[in-house]
Amino acid sequence: MGRILRMWVLSSALVETLLFSGCLLGWSSLSPILMDVGVLSLDCHSGLEQSEAGSNDSALEARRMEVVSSLPGIILGSKPREPHDSCTVQERYLNLAFTVGTFFAWGAFLPLQLLLGYAHIRSLRQIGGALVSISYLMLMYCFTNPQNLSLFLPFALIAQGLGGSCVLFSSLLLPQILQNVGSLFPSLVIASFSASATIFTIIKVIYYSGAPIVPIILGYGAMSCVVLVNSTLCWSLNPAGKEEDNIYSVSLRLNCYEAMKKKKKPQEENWCQKSLKLKFQESLRDRERILSQRRTLSFKRPNVLAPSPVMDSLTSPTFILHLLSDSTLLTWVYFYVSSINAHLQIQAEDQEGQSDIYSSVFGALQMLGLFAAPLISILLYNHRIRKRPIMRIQTTTRNSHKSACGIKRLSAVYALRGLVIVGFGISCLIPSLQVQVVGFILHVVMRTSMFLVSSTLYLCVFPGHHYGALLGIGTFISSILSLLQHPLFMLFTGPLQRNPFWIHVMFLALSLGSFALPLHLIIKNKGRPHHPLSRPIHLHPVTPPSKT
Repeated sequence: MGRILRMWVLSSALVETLLFSGCLLGWSSLSPILMDVGVLSLDCHSGLEQSEAGSNDSALEARRMEVVSSLPGIILGSKPREPHDSCTVQERYLNLAFTVGTFFAWGAFLPLQLLLGYAHIRSLRQIGGALVSISYLMLMYCFTNPQNLSLFLPFALIAQGLGGSCVLFSSLLLPQILQNVGSLFPSLVIASFSASATIFTIIKVIYYSGAPIVPIILGYGAMSCVVLVNSTLCWSLNPAGKEEDNIYSVSLRLNCYEAMKKKKKPQEENWCQKSLKLKFQESLRDRERILSQRRTLSFKRPNVLAPSPVMDSLTSPTFILHLLSDSTLLTWVYFYVSSINAHLQIQAEDQEGQSDIYSSVFGALQMLGLFAAPLISILLYNHRIRKRPIMRIQTTTRNSHKSACGIKRLSAVYALRGLVIVGFGISCLIPSLQVQVVGFILHVVMRTSMFLVSSTLYLCVFPGHHYGALLGIGTFISSILSLLQHPLFMLFTGPLQRNPFWIHVMFLALSLGSFALPLHLIIKNKGRPHHPLSRPIHLHPVTPPSKT
């Protein structure tokens, strides 16, 4: 692959990841548009009467009835004047569709790893691009006739989640395909994924400025076709070193023979060839003798048994503590994204229009993920280790990560992330819009660190051949447990009367358990004996024994 094409593949992978991989996390900006247009609002009238039975706010009731009466004009493409509220039943339906979509977005890593054994990385990229384009096509259908085509929305979000996961997964595989990509490239991919939530915020701003929603979605869906076209034309990639590793040859330098051949007479050439053949046979015998001696050498650690099965890692206390912490954090992130608009409305109270402004600020601050992910990667890994003059040996990314990241560094990052989580939870409990901006920033850092810290834990603590299984199974189980977000949203819109205070208190209390993992790692590392073979081995010239 040429250098220009190589740079194009890397740069376009980052841009496509930014534009199409994690847009579903911008649900806080997409859901108001869906409410205004009237998607999944078939039971809106009955649901509105039931949800507002215990409320005495007649002004809010009149405003919601005005939105319902103005839905035909919105469907025809008229300009909405301002963001409006919708009924509780519609919000619950929309949240259910969002929950299912995020489940497929995060839980698709395990099926994609299984599919990778049968499909090329370019095929995964093509599937992802096609699913993203289909998702926006179905979303456009929902907007054209929301009363009859609302059932396309769940399938659109499922396709968006699967397509975005394929785009992210194929981008993360590029360092294994291309050589000398750089140790910060995976963190840049995660940064682009985290900042992708801003796309729906941009669409929301364009929509509320007066542009019809159907042309916006149609244009964005057409732009997503670039992923399919680019992967088809430019992603003709072969794994680095795959062909070279299967080719073995013997190279002979016959400089002396060539020089002598020019001086010798024709009758002497036959003798030279026989002499060279004899010497070559002797060298082969020497090679067999050397290899037979080297077979007696062993650099294995003593008392090393067969490789441990994956089940040992899955049932280890380290993995269980990590899984509980990440599942709680993922469920909290999804609930926070789905309920942020109502949360800001409660914080704003009498400040009209402030909740919409802060909701847009929340969407814009998702771009901080572009800076948070590389910073977290620098904290986790010592990237300067690659500058040491060492022998060039082809190793996998897993081995380089193991050498660059230590247990102490990982424990410190986990403890720092725990402090960020606690700060985020406290900011959610303080009734102040200014404090919520701090919560926005901490939310971005918290969400961006999830994949990076999890991958580092699997690389540094567990056996190297368990990494893929742990990553796939861990993300799949976390996505299943994150489905609890929808029952919590039902509780939020029902008995709690749109006040998420006690739900955030529950998550804050559960998140305190995240400090157990760094403590466990530190205690486990102190009790682990340091074998001499774990230190670097220095080779010295062997002094021949003196003759007596």
